[in-house]
Amino acid sequence: MGHTRPPGDVRIGDFVYLDGEYQRVRDMRSAGTAAHRVLIFAGREPWVMREARTTYRPIDRR
Repeated sequence: MGHTRPPGDVRIGDFVYLDGEYQRVRDMRSAGTAAHRVLIFAGREPWVMREARTTYRPIDRR
């Protein structure tokens, strides 16, 4: 089940729901404040996350 996470809680490897589909976060950068993140995806322009969004996090099987 997805969770609504603010930008500061999103991690590389999470899936963020954008434009009707889930995109995997490949990398991220600070957007000048802890409340915003620039998310980088494969095959898509970088996107500035400014508010909480539905995300999925893969299960970590350590």
